[in-house]
Amino acid sequence: MNHILTFLAPLLLATLSAVHAAEPPFPAGIKHVRVERSDSDSYQFLHDPAIEFHKGELFAAWYNCPEKEIVGESLIRCRRSKDGGETWSALEVIAEDTSRDGTYYVPAQLLSHGGVLHAYVGKMKGHDLITTCAVFVLDEATNRWQPRGDIADLFLPNCQPLRMADGNWIMAGRVASRFGIKPYIPAVAISQGDDLAGRWQVVPLSKELSTAQLPETTVWVEGRELLAITRNQTDTLPFVFASHDYGRTWSAVKDHAFTASTSKLYAGHLSTGQRYLVFNQPKEGEKGFNSRETLVIAVSRPGESALAKTWCVQNHSTFDRPPASHYPCAIEHEGRLFVLYTAGLSGRRQCELAIIPITSLQVADK
Repeated sequence: MNHILTFLAPLLLATLSAVHAAEPPFPAGIKHVRVERSDSDSYQFLHDPAIEFHKGELFAAWYNCPEKEIVGESLIRCRRSKDGGETWSALEVIAEDTSRDGTYYVPAQLLSHGGVLHAYVGKMKGHDLITTCAVFVLDEATNRWQPRGDIADLFLPNCQPLRMADGNWIMAGRVASRFGIKPYIPAVAISQGDDLAGRWQVVPLSKELSTAQLPETTVWVEGRELLAITRNQTDTLPFVFASHDYGRTWSAVKDHAFTASTSKLYAGHLSTGQRYLVFNQPKEGEKGFNSRETLVIAVSRPGESALAKTWCVQNHSTFDRPPASHYPCAIEHEGRLFVLYTAGLSGRRQCELAIIPITSLQVADK
């Protein structure tokens, strides 16, 4: 099994490139729900949502700004649902700059473990100028969010933490080389076992990329073997990295043909044994920065590595015609996959949810 992902990755990603369709079908039974409409009175900008189930409730979180991205203020807000995403509670705040010292909170990732709901939140002192990754927990007694310190310096979290077979947790993201510099390095943060509020080790996947890059990263975890996919801001070929030691060291995977729009991707596994990847599908022939009109999910056959079929999650022609659907996150619960994402590209943005029956993501035998 050593180094198997290095050899499999080009095949895995090239196979996916062959199943791209100009207009992929929607999976049967998909439902779309609006979680948060942009608030014209106070917070018009919304982005980068996170999703988690905790003690029977579904939590959706995102960062809000008054008018523009990370300008004036940026705080983490959320809603809860007790009926599987059909209806949502009043707004609540996870993290905000109560001291008025110029801290921006961007973004959040949620994790429920050991009866505790955690929110891992990037803290900034300017647009994309990350300082630390903080952790907040939901106080069950008061039903309020409480800060629990910082888990890592200069690390911006992109995806929910995943537990590895060695007992540690891994969270994909990106990291800055020093204070005052934007996070141009794809990276992961690794916990010390279940000490989820303690210090995590940040491991770069590569050297610092060019200042044109926004290396948002997602990762598949399969035993000691990990495969990471990182956004490429200047081309439709994402960066790919493999690890064979639980994320402690990484090597680049050069030869692959997988294409995606220059936006955040989100990888995961279904309970059926299928891999999945949620991403924006580029238009044929496009390079560089692409439109984010079509959000898709590609899945493998059970137990296989290669992604074999693509379905549409959302596009510009459905559900009030959002001009773009992007920055996905996803979680499976009771036979359904919940895909949360940003709707809208410029100006006001909203948070929307697609609910997909897992049975609709099956792939026919070869």
